[in-house]
Amino acid sequence: MRHFIESNDLLGQPSLLRKRLRDDGYLFLRNILPTAEVLHVQRRILEYCQDAGWLRPGSDLMEGLTDHPPILEGEPAWHSVYAQVQALEAFHRLKLYDTVHRIMEDLFQEPVFALPMTIARIAFPRDNERGTQPHQDWLYVGGSTEIISCWAPLGDIPEAVGGLRILKGSHKAGFLAPRPAPGPGGNTVWVDPSLEWLQSDYRTGDLLLFKSLTVHAAADNHTPDVLRLSMDFRYAGESHTITDAWLKPHFHWLGDPFSWEVLDKEWRDSPTARYWERLPNLKVKPHERFGRG
Repeated sequence: MRHFIESNDLLGQPSLLRKRLRDDGYLFLRNILPTAEVLHVQRRILEYCQDAGWLRPGSDLMEGLTDHPPILEGEPAWHSVYAQVQALEAFHRLKLYDTVHRIMEDLFQEPVFALPMTIARIAFPRDNERGTQPHQDWLYVGGSTEIISCWAPLGDIPEAVGGLRILKGSHKAGFLAPRPAPGPGGNTVWVDPSLEWLQSDYRTGDLLLFKSLTVHAAADNHTPDVLRLSMDFRYAGESHTITDAWLKPHFHWLGDPFSWEVLDKEWRDSPTARYWERLPNLKVKPHERFGRG
């Protein structure tokens, strides 16, 4: 499998950055998010996993080692851990980092905003058949097809542990009809065999950006015992339409504790809380095909 092209050399050259995103369907940037803050979020999530009995007793917390049977996103045992993640202000704050915001303004060529819904993934090893299958985000996000998805590792993710892989150029095929599949999101799409899958090792602070029609998937975790932690979020230009569900927390369809009234009660006075309510003229519409992504 070939590696991503790194695009840090194009930062500060917006027209070239936009061209590469148009041509390839993705941008891979090293050392964008603040390392200390990412590691803080990683530690907190691993503490929640440890309290739930998911980590190997006696192991170093930050190594994220597990001997627990795999738990799939959405299963009852997963709910309490994930609710704690979603209640973590530092987790939601990462997407609002100034450097990310400036990059997005260069890409959209207008003021931008981060969609409120922020997603964490806690992926167990030995569970590759139930990993995230090839798909396009637009099925779940809806609204403008120009919305940009962002994926970030929470800690280092060597190639052996997996991470996200991208089908280069797949956005040019337009929207692909989904079909049911196991794993988060519950769908997959046809993969053009003439296109290349790309993947790289990820380091703390890295950021992968891609278009909402770019096909992507979770790479297999080839280790026997390492949890993989990541987050994903989305940005739109202020002239673009978003769907109403993305103003809500991830898994909001389950009700409490996945509601803002519960999740942000400890940090409601923070600038992170309900920031979208202070943004004028958001263009929001219902999403008839919203899925659990």
